[in-house]
Amino acid sequence: MPIKKNIELNQGCFLNPTDKKIVVNLASEDILTLITQELKTRYSPETQKQALEGSSQLLPDFVFQELLKRQEQVINVNPDTLIVVNCNITGTEIDELEFDLNVEAYFVIADTTGQNHFRANRIVLWSNIWGDEEKLFDLEDELGEQFWTNYQIQLLFDEKEQQTIELEVSQTDDYAARLQFYPSLKIFLPSIVPFTEF
Repeated sequence: MPIKKNIELNQGCFLNPTDKKIVVNLASEDILTLITQELKTRYSPETQKQALEGSSQLLPDFVFQELLKRQEQVINVNPDTLIVVNCNITGTEIDELEFDLNVEAYFVIADTTGQNHFRANRIVLWSNIWGDEEKLFDLEDELGEQFWTNYQIQLLFDEKEQQTIELEVSQTDDYAARLQFYPSLKIFLPSIVPFTEF
């Protein structure tokens, strides 16, 4: 079916007229900078202190004590030592409200004694790609039922001819991480240690 109207999405996005996929152009450097800033802020002493103080008032004592134990290993770290060593995009989601980019970020951070810790965060980056309501309704007309059900997304990275979208952090969760060797592939791959979120 031919395109009936010119669909205007927010900057960094456009509708591919051939397959009607929503194309999103991402800047690799901006993503890495955003993730690094978020992690350094999250692991700053001020943020850790605020998180503990907030948790102490909301959680039962036994849960709070468990939280304290889990945070001891990263409570006295120096955020300036943080180095992001790997980022994996684990998925994308798009609906009538926003675009989400799900990322696993692996990093090394040193504590105050100089010992390095290998950690992971699951971070959700989001953006409003739809623009104003009028544009939203135009897109609904163009995509029909697909608008409310299944969005097809095509990611571009560092496409110089197209503006990039602006992303913000909407959620981040902490985990311990490990590096595993896969003999058949002859490579080391990082992975999250299950049940270590705090």
